[in-house]
Amino acid sequence: MTEQNLTRLFWDYQLSEQELRDCLAKNDPNDSLTISLYNRILLSTPNWYDILRMLSPEQLRTALSEKVISTIHSKALQQRYRFAASRLFPDR
Repeated sequence: MTEQNLTRLFWDYQLSEQELRDCLAKNDPNDSLTISLYNRILLSTPNWYDILRMLSPEQLRTALSEKVISTIHSKALQQRYRFAASRLFPDR
């Protein structure tokens, strides 16, 4: 993501761009901030290919984990992301 995009996702929190980037780099699926960050990336990035470019394969695996997908309110979007996860990561 470009500079400022991550902080725009978290406009309602007082987190710096660096704190959000560190959270992405840590990629901890048990951290609530990480889950929220991936949720907001999935919901606010309209182009799927932008998500693929923005996240590493390991980050994408975490972003498409059940922990993150289950936080999305729309059942239709949950199904779409589960489908994408099953195609990208058939071993999960």
